[in-house]
Amino acid sequence: MTRLKGMSEIWYDKEENVIGIQLRNKGYWKSVEVSKNVVVGLCHDGEIIGIEILGARRSFKKDRPLIITRASTKS
Repeated sequence: MTRLKGMSEIWYDKEENVIGIQLRNKGYWKSVEVSKNVVVGLCHDGEIIGIEILGARRSFKKDRPLIITRASTKS
């Protein structure tokens, strides 16, 4: 797990090729795809509690090694 100022956790799932950013530790309600390959997690009051970037290797291209190594890896 990598701690960033103002964020709870950033992680990378190798198998799913997803980078996740958990912003708050609140009860999850649902996920909404806000644009291609970007999904936000919401709690019951509508606050954004997390962000997932799908297809991370493709999305970050040349910066991929830096970004993925900064995130904790889930296997």
